[in-house]
Amino acid sequence: MKKFWAFLVVGLLIGSAAWAVDVQVQISASVASRLSVGITDSTWDLTIDNTGAEVTQNSIDNLTVISSKKNYKVSFSSSDNGNLKMTVSGTDYLIPYKIKVDTSSWSEGVDTNDLDTYVQLNGAKKIVFIKRTPAVGKVFPIGIQIPEYLNEIYEDGTYTATLTIGITAP
Repeated sequence: MKKFWAFLVVGLLIGSAAWAVDVQVQISASVASRLSVGITDSTWDLTIDNTGAEVTQNSIDNLTVISSKKNYKVSFSSSDNGNLKMTVSGTDYLIPYKIKVDTSSWSEGVDTNDLDTYVQLNGAKKIVFIKRTPAVGKVFPIGIQIPEYLNEIYEDGTYTATLTIGITAP
């Protein structure tokens, strides 16, 4: 009788192993693309005292970049080729300005920065990033400079320009 019970227990153990079933589940997640660029203020106000001295504000605003992709580009362009402009009675008066974006705090994430020193936007300038940003983005100070002008003082009045900042990714 003992042999019968031993045989039955072994048989049940072997039989129960034969009834095991595996289930596989395929998991798929769609990750949203994030690609944005922003600034803090939509208007930058400068005061030029018209003495001919250089005017520099090293941190007039902050550029915030967010990207879920690598190898993206932030571009800067300006109306009137990097000049502030005022038109009076059909005559255009121009004041050149220069922009700088300090990306030194994230040098490992930046491949090229055409704006690492103050440059006039007489054509499009770019910053090429090689790393994705943290979810909160990366923040970089933007500076603006009106170069020294000793030849002739500027026509007084209000000058304006439009700075366009864009972001693209492959």
